Amino acid sequence: MSSILSEAYAECDDVEKVCKAAQYNKLMCNYLRKVITLSAEPAVKLLQRQTYSQENNVSTENINRFKNSLVRIKKFVESITQIYIPIKYEDATNIKNDFYQIMEEYWTCVKDLNNLSTMFSICFKEDEIEDFIKIQSLVKNNLFSHGLIISDRGIAPTNKSGARYKIIIEPHSTKNFYVNLVPIKTQSDTLLKYNIKPSAISFQDLQIISSQLSNEFSNNVYLEIRFPLWELIFRKEDIIIPEKLIGGIKNALKCNNPYQELMQIFKDHGHFVPGKVILGHKLYRMSCLEKNKTLSVKKRIVTCEDFEKIEFKELWDQWYNSIVHFNFNESYLLSTYSEMFKREDLKGWAESCPKENIYDVQIISWDKLYPLYELLDDNLEQKVKAVLGIENITIKEKVLMSGAIPITDSLYYFVKFPCKLNNENYRIFGRLVAQDGKPINAIIKFKALTPHGFVMLICIDETVRSKYSNLKVFWIMVGLPEIGFYSPNSRDIPILASGSYKFAYAKDFDIAVLLPDNLPTNWIFYISFQYHNCGPSFSATIYYSKVNNKIKIKIYDSSKIHSSKYDQSKEEYLLHWCILPKGHEILVDVLKSQRVLIDVLPQNLESLANILENQEILTDLSRDNPSETRFNLNSIGQGEYNLKSQNHDDQCWPF
Repeated sequence: MSSILSEAYAECDDVEKVCKAAQYNKLMCNYLRKVITLSAEPAVKLLQRQTYSQENNVSTENINRFKNSLVRIKKFVESITQIYIPIKYEDATNIKNDFYQIMEEYWTCVKDLNNLSTMFSICFKEDEIEDFIKIQSLVKNNLFSHGLIISDRGIAPTNKSGARYKIIIEPHSTKNFYVNLVPIKTQSDTLLKYNIKPSAISFQDLQIISSQLSNEFSNNVYLEIRFPLWELIFRKEDIIIPEKLIGGIKNALKCNNPYQELMQIFKDHGHFVPGKVILGHKLYRMSCLEKNKTLSVKKRIVTCEDFEKIEFKELWDQWYNSIVHFNFNESYLLSTYSEMFKREDLKGWAESCPKENIYDVQIISWDKLYPLYELLDDNLEQKVKAVLGIENITIKEKVLMSGAIPITDSLYYFVKFPCKLNNENYRIFGRLVAQDGKPINAIIKFKALTPHGFVMLICIDETVRSKYSNLKVFWIMVGLPEIGFYSPNSRDIPILASGSYKFAYAKDFDIAVLLPDNLPTNWIFYISFQYHNCGPSFSATIYYSKVNNKIKIKIYDSSKIHSSKYDQSKEEYLLHWCILPKGHEILVDVLKSQRVLIDVLPQNLESLANILENQEILTDLSRDNPSETRFNLNSIGQGEYNLKSQNHDDQCWPF
C-alpha cells in the first residue's frame, strides 16, 4: 500500500508541475492544480498515516483506482497544454466531455476512500471548461488561423487558412481607459487607423507592403479611447504553418521570377500572422490636422468619472480645435461598430463596456505581427529575405542575370532576354574577354535598354581582332528582383556597394567615389556608362586610395568628334558603378544574341530594338555547351589589387 501511495504522490507532483508551467488553457489547468493541491495531495498524506488507513478500512484496490485517476488527470493536462488551435467544434466538445468524465471518476475514487470527499471537496464552476469552448469560437470567428493582408482598406484575413497556434490568453490587469492623442506624420503612423500599432511592423516589412498603402503626405491627428480586457499572445515558436505552403515557397525560390511568385504567395496566404492582439472596446477618430497647427503626443489613463472632469475636456478641446472641419459638427468619435459618440456620451459608453465577457469584445489593436517568412526555418528565411531585399536595408539591388555575347564582325548586337521584364530599370555591366579569360580594352556601349532586351555597340581595334579569336563580351544585369527575373545562378553573389553619378559632357573630368567602411579584403569594382546619344565614347582610368578609402575615376572622351558638338550644360550621361566580392564564377543565363548586319544610325537604335524584340533570335552565336558556359566575375571588373595608386602612371580602362 505504501508504494502505491508513493506513486500517487509522485503523480500529484507531476500534475502540479505541468499545471504550474502551463501557458495555454490556463483556466482548466488552474482548476486541476487546485484539485491536486487542495484535494489529492492532502488525501494521500492522510492515507499515508497508518492509523487512519487501519481505522477506516481503506482497501488497496480503492487506493490503486485513486492513483490511476491521478494518472488520467496528468495525461489530460499534458494534452490540453499542447493543443494547437483552431480545432473543430466536435473536437472541442470531446475535450469538454473528457474533462467532465475524468473529474467524475476522480471524485468517485475520492468518495470510495471512505468519504474523504467530504473533507477535500472543491467547488467546480463550469466557467473553466466553457471558457475553453469560447476560446475556440473566438479564434474561429476572428479567423486568426488565416494570414493577414494590409491594404488601404485596413487589415483583413485572407481566404486561405492553415496556420495553427497555441494562444496565451491573459486578462488585462487594470480596468482603466487609455486615452491617446497622436499626430500622424509618417506612413507607419497611419497604421493606427487600421487598429495596428506602428511598432507592430518593422520598417523593412512596411516597405514591402507600402505599395498597398497610401503614400500621400500625412498631416493627420489620431484620437482614441481604449478599454483593453484581454491580451492574446501568439509565440513565434508555437505557430505552425502547413507543409504545402512551405513547399510553395521553396518552389518559388527555384524559379527565375521568385519575387513575383513570393508576392503572390503572400497575397494568397497573407504577409503576416498575429503575434499579439488586444481585445476590448474602443472609440477612435482619424482627422485632418489644421494647417499650421502642431500637436504633441499626449497619453492619459482615466476612469469613467474622469470623462466629465476639466482635464479631459481640455484634451478634447485641444483635439477638436486642431482638426479640419467640413461644415458640420465633427465633435465625435466612432466605435468599432461605426457608432458615433460625442463627448457628453463618453461616460455612458464607458459604463456600458462589458467588464469580463471575452465573447463580447472586439479586436482593438494588433500590437505585434510576424512576417510570414519569419516562421520558416533559418535557411529558407534567409533566402526569402534576400529576394525581398530585407537582409540589407541600404543595398537592395542584386545580380539578376548574366550572359555571353560571342563577337563576330558586326558592330551592333541585340540580346533578347528569356522573358519580358516588368520595366527597364536595370543596369548592364560588361567587358570584352579573350578565350583564356583575359580582359581586353574596347569601347562598349549598352544601348536601347528595354524590357525585352538591349542593343550592344562594340568598337574593337583591328590588331585585337587579328590577335585573339573566340572573343566574347561577358555581361551582368544589376537591379531589383521585382523587375521580373532573378536567376538562381547569381543568388549567392552579394552586392557590397553601388551607385550612380549624373554628369554633363566634358572632354575629360574626375569623379570621386567614397567607399563604404568594412569592405572585405578582396573586392571587384565595376563601372558602366549610360549614354543619351551615341556620340561620345567615354573611357575611364580608375585610381584607389586606401588611406582615404576613395576611388577616383578619370573620365575622358576618346571619340574623334569635336566637343563643341555636345551640350556641356545638360546632365544627360550616367556613370553606374558597383562592388562585388572577388572570386565568384557564374553560369550564364543568356547565350543567344543576334548580330545586326544592317547600317544603323544612332538615333534609330530604339526603333531597331523594338523591331528585334518581337522576332525570334534566328542566329545562335554560342559555340559552347550552354550548361558549361561560365565566367569569372573578376574578368569584367577591376580588382582592388589591380587598381592604380594615385601616385602611379595612368592605366586606361575604356567602356
